[in-house]
Amino acid sequence: MDDSIVVHQADRVRRIVLNRPDKLNAITTTMWGRLFTEIDTALVDDGVGVIVISGAGRAFSAGADMKEGGVDNADVLRAPSDMSTNRAKVAEIMRLWGAPKPIIAQVHGYCIGSANDIVAIADLIVCGEGAQFGMPEARQFALPPTLGFWPFRIGLAKTKELLFTGRFVGGREAAAIGLAADVVADEALEAHVDALAATIAEVPSDRLAVIKQAANSWFEVLGLPQAALRGAEYHAIYHQASEWAARGDERPTETS
Repeated sequence: MDDSIVVHQADRVRRIVLNRPDKLNAITTTMWGRLFTEIDTALVDDGVGVIVISGAGRAFSAGADMKEGGVDNADVLRAPSDMSTNRAKVAEIMRLWGAPKPIIAQVHGYCIGSANDIVAIADLIVCGEGAQFGMPEARQFALPPTLGFWPFRIGLAKTKELLFTGRFVGGREAAAIGLAADVVADEALEAHVDALAATIAEVPSDRLAVIKQAANSWFEVLGLPQAALRGAEYHAIYHQASEWAARGDERPTETS
């Protein structure tokens, strides 16, 4: 039985948990599919007002599991199929960006590589002080397919700095630059998110949908959907510019 995703519900809050703690919740293709299936199920459930995504164990997620089906190496080495795959992934993420129910990402420990694609869909990111957001592979072989989200969230200069350097952003800095809505002590994180989600869930779902759509519309007018798809394309282009593509028969050992 695949228990890489587990689900809990308390009142009108549905919690979806990445559950491979021994692998720092590294994401396989199957796990990614299950995550989105569970989100879709929650979106059509009248008993759910708010969705929370979190990770079990020591981290939110260390990104794609490149050893166990997180990345198709052959696909990455073919630019057209790589670009098509990434555009489909971003289109899936954008569908949830426009979904009517609020989504909260609860981040502790590492949030690396493809884990950033998960938090990109979140309406609110709430993190612990010990959280470590990063895209270190931007210096080597990959850009986030959701690259288009980051200038909207944290500004152009900060996006460039973090991708140029590959450095990690701690919880307090994430809140200071606008990536996270709030930061709390690690030991208080889950209780804080539970209380926040319960408060939001008190608002009727039809009203929450209007609030979310109204807020999102300003970024859509500024071109977020188009920027998101361009990010998917540059992700594929960067693969071709990396040493990974030049070697041809090897793949990086880190997550992406």
